[in-house]
Amino acid sequence: MIMRITYIQFIVAFTFLPFIFSAKVVGQADIQIIDLVGKINATPISITFQNSLEINNKGGHLQGIQYLNYKQKDYYVLSGSSDTYSYYSIVKIGKENLVISTNNILEKPFKHAGGFQIYNNLMAIGVEDNNAKNKSKVFIFLLDNPEKPPEKPLAIIERMGTFKRATAGCVGITIIRDKVLVVVGDWDTEHLDFYRIDREKLGLDGEALELEYSIKAKKMDKSSWIDESWLAYQNINMIKDSSGKLFLLGMTSNDAGENILDLYEIETENLSNFKLKKIYSKKFTQNEHTKFRWGAGIYLSDDHQLKVLSCGEHIDKRSTICKYE
Repeated sequence: MIMRITYIQFIVAFTFLPFIFSAKVVGQADIQIIDLVGKINATPISITFQNSLEINNKGGHLQGIQYLNYKQKDYYVLSGSSDTYSYYSIVKIGKENLVISTNNILEKPFKHAGGFQIYNNLMAIGVEDNNAKNKSKVFIFLLDNPEKPPEKPLAIIERMGTFKRATAGCVGITIIRDKVLVVVGDWDTEHLDFYRIDREKLGLDGEALELEYSIKAKKMDKSSWIDESWLAYQNINMIKDSSGKLFLLGMTSNDAGENILDLYEIETENLSNFKLKKIYSKKFTQNEHTKFRWGAGIYLSDDHQLKVLSCGEHIDKRSTICKYE
C-alpha cells in the first residue's frame, strides 16, 4: 500500500500544554483508567436539539460525535456523510439547543466522513471515497472557536492504496510530550496506522505527518488480552491517564443491539512502534434514538470524569444526543 502525505500551505501559531509520557507499563495507571470507564452509568441522559439548516441526509449518515467547551458554553460536533459531500455540524447547547453551522469538507467522491476526535482544540477527521474504497484524506483542523469554524485545515494526510486498505473510517488524535499523534483505522478497522509530527511543526509549510507504524488486527498477539474480540469500531479515541500512559477506546454496536466500548492499553517505545493490549470492555444501554454504530465519542471533563457520547443516524429537524456519565 502507498500512503502519500501532503500539506496545505497554511501557517498558524498556537500553544499546547506540555504532557509527560512514559512507555513503561504501570499497573496503577491501568486501574485508574478502568475505574473511570467502570464508573460511567450505562444508561444515558438524552439531550434533544433542533435544526433549521439544510443537510443532505440522502445516501449517508452520522458517524462521530465530540464535545467542546468554549467560553463556558457547551458544544457538540457531529461528522456526517451523504451522497454528495462530507461534512461536520456544530450544535450549541443553551436556552435552545440548535445546530449553528454545517460545514462541508469535500465533495464526492470524498463524501463519507468517519469517526473522529477533538483533543484540546485540534480536530482530526477522515473523509473517504466509500465507493472505490481505495483513497481517503485525514484533515486536522484548529477548532479554537466553534462559533467560527476554520476555513482551512492545518494539515491533510492523503492516503492511497488497495481496496479498503487506504480508507479512514475512524480517527483519533492526542499530544504526547512534544509530538502530535494521529491514529487512523481503515475499513472495518482491520488496520491501525499511526502518524506523528512535532507539534511546533504542525501547520507549517512543507512539514508532514510521518507514518510511523501499522498494526494488522488479525496478526495482533492477543495472548494477554481479557478476550480475543476485535470489532469493526466506528470510532476510536485516544486518552492519557495522569502519568501520561496512553489508551485507545474503540466504540461500536453489535448485531445483538448492544453498545460496546473496548479499552486498550497502548504500549510503545518512543512513539516509533505500537502494541495493543485489551484490558476492559463495557456494554451500554442502546435506545431507539442513538447507537454507537451511528456515532460515538469520549471526553474527559474538568473534574476528571470520563463521559461517553452517542448520536442518531441523521440530523433531522429534531434530533437526540445521548450522554453517559
